[in-house]
Amino acid sequence: MKLVTICLLWLAILVGHSAAQEDTEDEIIKFRDFKRRHRKTYSGALEKVHFRRWKRRKAIIDQHNLNQRNSFILGDNGHADLSEEEWDTYLLGLTLPKGLINKEEVVDVLAAGNVTNRQTSGLSLDLRSNPCMPPVKIQSPCGGCWAFIATTAVEYQTCAASNRTRTPLILSEQQLIDCSASYGTKGCNGGFYSQAWDYIMAIGGQASNASYPYRAAVGTCNFIKDVTPVAGKLSRYSSLARNETAILLAMQRGPIAVSIATNTRFVLYRSGIFDDDACKNGTINHGVMLVGYGTANGTDYWIVRNSWGTSWGMGGYIFMKRNVNACRLAEYAFLATV
Repeated sequence: MKLVTICLLWLAILVGHSAAQEDTEDEIIKFRDFKRRHRKTYSGALEKVHFRRWKRRKAIIDQHNLNQRNSFILGDNGHADLSEEEWDTYLLGLTLPKGLINKEEVVDVLAAGNVTNRQTSGLSLDLRSNPCMPPVKIQSPCGGCWAFIATTAVEYQTCAASNRTRTPLILSEQQLIDCSASYGTKGCNGGFYSQAWDYIMAIGGQASNASYPYRAAVGTCNFIKDVTPVAGKLSRYSSLARNETAILLAMQRGPIAVSIATNTRFVLYRSGIFDDDACKNGTINHGVMLVGYGTANGTDYWIVRNSWGTSWGMGGYIFMKRNVNACRLAEYAFLATV
């Protein structure tokens, strides 16, 4: 028995020594650079845990980027050393309500004409440069993507409908996280953008972020109807037909809220046109905003706004292949208007 114990101890030591030897000086230097770029500090055992995660993801990134047939590039952004559970908790947060489509008015924009996908190829629209498009925000560490997508729609539409100088509005996601539970949302544990819009329309509007700042955690509702100043409003919203040409035509009226199925490559996205068959059969878990479209080298794409800050993707945006239901984005598309 003692001999077996001694052998197991020696085996553990040898395995640990072998693992340590596998960590090259180049990897250690690159991890230090990763921490510096993303302002991360760890102490003790946590340093090793995050290094191992980063190392695994870096291997995925390098292998993917070596394949020149891939249409997009991956990078070790600030999420590369987080666990999958942390991704779910901090970055996502979209849950689909039961009977969603049956409850809403389905608008088929194609009913008025016979527009095809081929006829939309080569067209372009980019709302990123529109003066009413607010800056990209950061939802982490809160699974409240639904609140950010809902808010972006209200910010844009309120600004576009006003006679102001078209200065971007910055509204309060925190109000939605704190106050809309009776409409089906669960704070930082999930929700859907139409639930947030139902709340906004019922309560009379949305406060500014300055008066109701973001805390990335659920708190007591501090919005009082007819008392708290309102900075943004919404009059209606519609779910769109599951047709990407219909979605493109509807975008002439403003950005479109959509739901997607994310995966590791989506989280690690850096640039290019995201086209990953693996996410087409995935579970929908995240909300993003379509803010434009275009064509590059014969490939049609959507311009998609995320809520993970400007250090992710291309300044907070991702290009996703169009007309293939990339990551299921065409299945729950909604347009909100003032």
